[in-house]
Amino acid sequence: MKSGARDRRPKPVLLVTGSSSGIGRACCERLGRRGFIVYGCSRRACRSEVWFHLSADVTREDSLAAAVETVVDREGRIDALVHCAGMSLAGALEDVTIEEAKQQFETNYFGTVRAIRAVLATMRRQRSGRIIIIGSIGGLIGLPYIGHYSATKFALDGLVQALRAEVKPFGVQASILHPGDVSTAIADNQVTARNANAHSPYHAPFRSTVDLYSELVRKARPPEVVARAVERLLQRRRLAPRYVIGTPVEVVAVQLKTYLPARGFEYIFRKAYRL
Repeated sequence: MKSGARDRRPKPVLLVTGSSSGIGRACCERLGRRGFIVYGCSRRACRSEVWFHLSADVTREDSLAAAVETVVDREGRIDALVHCAGMSLAGALEDVTIEEAKQQFETNYFGTVRAIRAVLATMRRQRSGRIIIIGSIGGLIGLPYIGHYSATKFALDGLVQALRAEVKPFGVQASILHPGDVSTAIADNQVTARNANAHSPYHAPFRSTVDLYSELVRKARPPEVVARAVERLLQRRRLAPRYVIGTPVEVVAVQLKTYLPARGFEYIFRKAYRL
């Protein structure tokens, strides 16, 4: 294709959730600077010269519907959803109340479902669209003391597998990107279960494990690494069901879980996390 014809193609229109910080903010900034028309959604207002902010809350269906309506009214279409919004809940399974666990799922799992549902009608009408969900290596390997967080990410992996088959006839593609540790504020913003206190029988291992997670996040690669990976996925002709990015150790860990006997992997994992 001649460069002139390529230049005349309309810029892709993206809707990015979780745009106020971390991976979502990095995606908005990078993709906005790379020529995409980016609308970032978050509860907290933020400004940028390269993307537009829309107030939206993934726990409210009407909020996401209004954001999608705004984008379609302005641009006429939505070419891709990049869903980054999420939160983390820390606590041993026994210490986390059912209500606390429900809130974790309300944001991470049902928030994702709401975002997908919000864009699907538009993408079906277009007969095109891409849905990229940001998961976590914690959605492939169950992480102790943030077990409900891991459970939501495992659930999203299965959700995307099912979604792909449902939307393929409409020209829509879906994929989940599982990054390893990323240096964001997720550890600082982490919600701790009310019962995960000094009186808990799990207190000592809980504290040491969560402190280790926080240390790994502080030393991790910046969220721009994930934003670059998202850009590459948006440029691919076809999306695979799942992608994993991370350090060599993180990627090998995922592979080891596939090939090692379950008890062997569990032994190595517990040693690595001092459990």
